[in-house]
Amino acid sequence: MNPGLFKRATRRDRRCHFTRPVLALLLGWAACLPASATEAGTAGGAPPPVVADLAADYLRAWRAFYPSQALAQGDASAAARFEDFAAERTDAWITRNRRLLKALGEDRAGWSLDDRIDARLLRLQARQELELWVDDAAPRRSPGLYARHIAGAFTHLLVRDNIAPEQKATAISARLAGIRRLCAVAREQLADGRPADTAGAIRTLEATASFLTGGFTDAAKPCFTDTRQSDFNRSVADAAAAIRGLAGHLRTRLQPRLTLPDAYGRHTYVRKMRLDLDHDLTPEELLRLAEAEIRTVRNEMSVVAERHWRSRYPAETVPVDFDPLVRRALDDMEADRAADQQAFLRQFLELIDRAESFVRERGLATLPARRTLLTALSPAHFAGAAVGGVYSAGPFDPEAATLFYLPTIPDDAPAAARDGFYRSFNTAFNTMIITHEICPGHYLQLKLAAQGAHPVRALFGSTVFVEGWASFCEEMTLDAGWDGDRPLTRLAHLRKRLENAVRAYVSVQVHCHGWDRERLTRFAVDTGLLPPQFAENLWGRVLESPLQLPSYFLGYRGFSELYRAERRRLGDRFSLRAFNDAVLRSGGVPLDLLPEVLAEKP
Repeated sequence: MNPGLFKRATRRDRRCHFTRPVLALLLGWAACLPASATEAGTAGGAPPPVVADLAADYLRAWRAFYPSQALAQGDASAAARFEDFAAERTDAWITRNRRLLKALGEDRAGWSLDDRIDARLLRLQARQELELWVDDAAPRRSPGLYARHIAGAFTHLLVRDNIAPEQKATAISARLAGIRRLCAVAREQLADGRPADTAGAIRTLEATASFLTGGFTDAAKPCFTDTRQSDFNRSVADAAAAIRGLAGHLRTRLQPRLTLPDAYGRHTYVRKMRLDLDHDLTPEELLRLAEAEIRTVRNEMSVVAERHWRSRYPAETVPVDFDPLVRRALDDMEADRAADQQAFLRQFLELIDRAESFVRERGLATLPARRTLLTALSPAHFAGAAVGGVYSAGPFDPEAATLFYLPTIPDDAPAAARDGFYRSFNTAFNTMIITHEICPGHYLQLKLAAQGAHPVRALFGSTVFVEGWASFCEEMTLDAGWDGDRPLTRLAHLRKRLENAVRAYVSVQVHCHGWDRERLTRFAVDTGLLPPQFAENLWGRVLESPLQLPSYFLGYRGFSELYRAERRRLGDRFSLRAFNDAVLRSGGVPLDLLPEVLAEKP
């Protein structure tokens, strides 16, 4: 999804970000599931485990361990619970994931395609959890783990309409207490970290504390009766103080003694590539593919820029060189833009209507009868001008509203900063990206996945699938005539496609070959043609989520190859709508299994 400052809730986010005794008992039960659930098939003569049963058991434990994520995915019963990463709980969770891997084993004879898909996603999820809690030792080495959960404590609770005000009040109080406990656990357990993660955690914590005593208080107060207002105010003050105390602890006690580098190094990067991308590529192969894509896309940009030049400047000679030709077109693109928050919001609301109508009228995909989408400017505690994104309602309440938060910048920010922001989020870019973010991209795909019969796919679906589908949608809709295939809208897509290849390229270079911020930024601007706001943001994203970044490029490449293969296979019987519907209804499948999914469709 997500050019520069858009950020979909990724697999990593679903573990670490918005995204009691009872819970401890549930985790203990989950770690010792009866033979019928986790150990069936391991003893001689016993039947193999039923994947659906293993999935249901795992999801119960997952909802207990990650209540904020359960709430984000529609589980209103999780509202009054909050994450607790004390050692005994994380140890039980580690055991739970190891037992799931043992119970699943390898694919069994007689398993259906659906079973094989869900089993593979469950294995990947369990391995990623073990990577986080064991290999990364996140409770001891990742301040960002705590900061992300604290910052996301109320993101979904405040806006969900399936929770009554009095229940929200109870949940808010419980989560404020949970924040205080998590801050104490963090101070007790953290012993090391990476510089960028630690600095980012401090910024996030300070912004969250300010949000709690400011905008949060105003938003949450109506949930509390007059008799509970004083307790609420005291709880907010205590939670904010605990958060600031943790930020101060990180700054004065932890930062001076950090030993971990920001870059993973090749060995760790390779291991994480296989887990996060579910791909056997080596870093060197990824570099070669990304380099080839960069050359291809720059050539395509020249062609489109020439088309724009001949239309806009018919009396002028078309430049022969790439830079003056493409730079003029990009300048023209960036000149057409919103100038303030409300104009920006109105533009996106209009584009959502247009995109949905276009997909319906062109018959590109079958749309749900009712749109369930809440679109707003990004909340203040999402770190100022930084992050927007699509947050799906999830499989536990699939008809709840998907949240579409727009990245934004305050109207009173310095003029140069506002100008840079709106030049980056110009009209052509926004017109192009709406098909990626909303329809037929993330919103539609995630909503249909949430409605499907396989919640594992909605919760743990392949990032390469999700980002690849949305990136493919950009080109597919332009080819179908979106925005009249105007040259500048097409150029915005090509610039984004170039950015995707650059992201993959620099991710490898930073983590395997020692590139620093200056070299990355220079390459991103000079070769990748990133607008300034995106180039400035890229360094942080490479350090924060390096394995999410290649998913856009690899996913787009995979879907493009799949599309061409299906056209060859079906010939005159190929239907774009049938292709898109089958992909969307699959839920979020590893790309190498999609041909089998499509072959099963009538």
